[in-house]
Amino acid sequence: MKSSTLYRSNLSKEKMVLLEELRAKSGNKPHDGSAPDVYIRPAKEKELDVLWQNFKVNQKEEKSPGVYLTTGFIAGALAMFLMTALLSFSSNAINERNNPDSPKLVKRVKPAKAKLSIIPADQAVEETKTVAPETYTVKSGDTLEGIIIRFYGKYDTSKISKIMQANGMTNPNQLSIGQSLIIPLE
Repeated sequence: MKSSTLYRSNLSKEKMVLLEELRAKSGNKPHDGSAPDVYIRPAKEKELDVLWQNFKVNQKEEKSPGVYLTTGFIAGALAMFLMTALLSFSSNAINERNNPDSPKLVKRVKPAKAKLSIIPADQAVEETKTVAPETYTVKSGDTLEGIIIRFYGKYDTSKISKIMQANGMTNPNQLSIGQSLIIPLE
């Protein structure tokens, strides 16, 4: 063997001597067959046995399911602890804010009670609301129901009839893009 091969193989001197002896004994003689019951291994196989003695196969150790269960349990417990801590801190802050005896808060100042002046019914002044109707230009995708919700805040069937009367409409479903609608406000 070459010296560089021996150096890289990490073989001890004893193993090297054994390999050299095996090589010297074997030569290139064929097996003579004198003892049919005895199996004699060839020198090459013996050399391989010596070389493979220190060979280790890298195998990844598999973890048992218990490791994964324990890890999951610990992670779940930590998550629950963190959530509980955050919720308790936030609920404590809310309770402090709602507690009127808390010294951190500024006390509310109530305005002085104003005197009420009651006007008798015979002298009551009637206020008349003069609200001008508003105009709206119909856009793509508008419906009469949507326009009612936009101007009045909620849908009411009485509003449909008011808008239809103000605009001279016969069918609430016949709106055209660009049409100008008069919206009577109350």
